[in-house]
Amino acid sequence: MQPLTSAGRPQAARGRWIWRLSGVVTLVPLTALGTFALVRAVNGSGGPQPYQATATGAFTITEPVTALNIQSYGAPIKVTSGPAGPVQVSTSISYTSAGNPPAVTHTDSGGLLTLAAPACANSDCSVAFTVTVPSGVNVNASSQGGSLSVVGAATANLDSGGGPLYASGISGSLTATAEGGDVTVNNAAAADVDSGGGQVTATGISGKLTVHAEGGQITVSRAPTATLDSGGGPVFASAISGALNVTAEGGGVSVSGTGPATIDSGGGPVTATSVTGPLGVASEGGQVQVDDVTGTLTVDTGGGPMSGTVISSSSTTVIDAGGDVTLGFTAAPQSVRVSTGGGNASLSVPGGPYAVTADTGGSTETVQIATSPGAPRSINVSTEGGNLEIGP
Repeated sequence: MQPLTSAGRPQAARGRWIWRLSGVVTLVPLTALGTFALVRAVNGSGGPQPYQATATGAFTITEPVTALNIQSYGAPIKVTSGPAGPVQVSTSISYTSAGNPPAVTHTDSGGLLTLAAPACANSDCSVAFTVTVPSGVNVNASSQGGSLSVVGAATANLDSGGGPLYASGISGSLTATAEGGDVTVNNAAAADVDSGGGQVTATGISGKLTVHAEGGQITVSRAPTATLDSGGGPVFASAISGALNVTAEGGGVSVSGTGPATIDSGGGPVTATSVTGPLGVASEGGQVQVDDVTGTLTVDTGGGPMSGTVISSSSTTVIDAGGDVTLGFTAAPQSVRVSTGGGNASLSVPGGPYAVTADTGGSTETVQIATSPGAPRSINVSTEGGNLEIGP
């Protein structure tokens, strides 16, 4: 399916849609198919001004349709799937004119149905579309600021241009661009989302999920793998069964019930709970709290405090440039390395003995576990002036 092509224009003319179509073009004057209403009349100092008017209509496409291209020029678009049969189209066109409303056109060429109103590419009008298509249709839609909703498509390439965007039940891949609008996605085979600053909520993605929010909040759950970049907004991720990669650029990050995870908060706080597999965290000064981690644990807080509980990682490395570090292990680790850069360190480990190497820079050092220089398990801690406590 070829994407719609549009370019910017002044507010009064939101964008020229470039057409390359074949087949028979049907012009649909909406006043013949439905109703029209004069919404407002203005008489200014320069004399009578054009009316703000709305005209509605409906028509049926009887030819087979496998793909849909649709452009609304700033008005809402709603596409839903229904039983096999003709495509049903309802329209509502808003325009500023004392004459007839611009015509809505449709073409059906080789199964590709295109809906638009070419006159609106260069004039102050827009067309709201409500379309019911058979299941399995590929949808390509651009609303240029209007709300955009697509349910039950095979694949979808959607651009709301700033309006809110909703997609659900997409059996194939989904590409969603909102340019500042909020995006909600439910149940898609795969999704690539760029909100441009709006909030993103994505649930039930059965394949790869990629999200760019450019400052908006990201909330995702139930996906096998996810790559998330909030651009400064907070991130909430849960039930990601495979690899999770999060970049927040200052936003807070909270993840739970995930597989292997790599997190860079860029200064925001990080909370990670129930991580199966390796966990790597860089917080650049933000506080880090982890709980129930089974894989290799690597944390660089950049100075923020770090707390870890219910850790069964065989290998743990924590680097902190001045913050306190507290670690509690529920399984005997093979290797632990901690550097606090002046902060205090408190470790709780089961079993023993351990080969312990400690450097507190003269501060208090308390070791209450069995130690042996030749032990196969090792603990290496440097506090550079902070107090150290290692206990069972």
